[in-house]
Amino acid sequence: MKREQRMRLWAAALSVCMAAGMAQPAMAGVVKKSAAQTSGSAANNTAEAATAQTDFYFAGQEMYTYQRLEADMQLLKSKYEGVTTDSIGKTVDGRNIYRIVIGNPNAEKKVLVLAAIHAREYITTPLVMRQVREMLDRKASGETALNDVCIQFVPMANPDGVQISQRALDGLNNANSKQTVQRVIESWADWGLLENKDKYNWYLNKWKNNVNGVDLNHNFPTKGWAQLNDNRGKASSEFYKGPSAASEPETQAIIKLVNEQKFSEVINYHAQGQIIYWSQMHASKEVQAKDKAMAVIAARRTGYALVDPAADGSRYGAGFKDWLDWEKGIPNITLEVGLGVSPVPENQIEKIWQQNQGLLPELVNALLGRSGESISNGTSTAAAGNTAQDSGVHYVSPKGSGDANESLTPPGAE
Repeated sequence: MKREQRMRLWAAALSVCMAAGMAQPAMAGVVKKSAAQTSGSAANNTAEAATAQTDFYFAGQEMYTYQRLEADMQLLKSKYEGVTTDSIGKTVDGRNIYRIVIGNPNAEKKVLVLAAIHAREYITTPLVMRQVREMLDRKASGETALNDVCIQFVPMANPDGVQISQRALDGLNNANSKQTVQRVIESWADWGLLENKDKYNWYLNKWKNNVNGVDLNHNFPTKGWAQLNDNRGKASSEFYKGPSAASEPETQAIIKLVNEQKFSEVINYHAQGQIIYWSQMHASKEVQAKDKAMAVIAARRTGYALVDPAADGSRYGAGFKDWLDWEKGIPNITLEVGLGVSPVPENQIEKIWQQNQGLLPELVNALLGRSGESISNGTSTAAAGNTAQDSGVHYVSPKGSGDANESLTPPGAE
């Protein structure tokens, strides 16, 4: 197909996708905000920071921002004992990549929960923050699991990208960062982004990558990175794997954390599709079995479908999950929460929480070999984790499910 025809098809596909996205009644982000509204949001953030906070922002249904995350971390430390917070690194635009640690820091078993590595999937951050509170409340009620495990949370792994998705270029701190993103947009001018303000805003609202236009979940140093075809080839709002493996400071920070902490297992939250990625074709049989055990527990608890191993796309995978399975031998699962399009509307958070409430305690109990809350035919979590039977779960192909289908690329060019 001639280049001119391809460009026309891409522009047409972009218009259709944009129209569908803007039709969402509760769509968050810059598409539905005027300049005045965006400015007002910034003012509200400042006002919130100055007002004495009495409840957690993550408990509500408002857009969950980096500033609200910072405020909630402080409130967690004031309301609960045994909560520590720090930063595992800095982003391109100078933000902290925050970590929250609860439980026994000297425990042999360690769990990592990570969210929002993709910018437009920021609905996962308040979900993970609710999990922090859930574990602390259980400890306060007398449960002892946190005596024997250390749980570390990275609730917003790509905060710069989240700012872009939520507030466009106004969300960035530095002129250099704004210029970098603007150059990315200009490099895709063939999509009509510069002629149509709605397309321009929609493109930023759908931003998935970091400030440099790199998909952090395609940037991990696996044996498949060099052969991975990202269907972009240059900086973009999504998919671009970067100029080299682990080129980005956010990727480097996560790698450093994992190498230092030697986690027993990892739970990674994305949006959307209500599916669970668990397999990796290059993982050892032992790791694959542990992945499966975690996935079965998660599927029974949430009702989400398991992705069929034949369709997991892991042959040349360079994502966080691929790296954990293939290079580090650390059991892990990736849950895609919510339905529709990303950013997932905030009014879905209560349903998402209903599905995921209790999952982290159950996975922890299974890791510790304890009998936990029964969810299926009286079977304990420990037994479910050990046998990883398929009873009560179902499989799907990710074709037609998950965030990959929200690409700006025409169908079939994923």
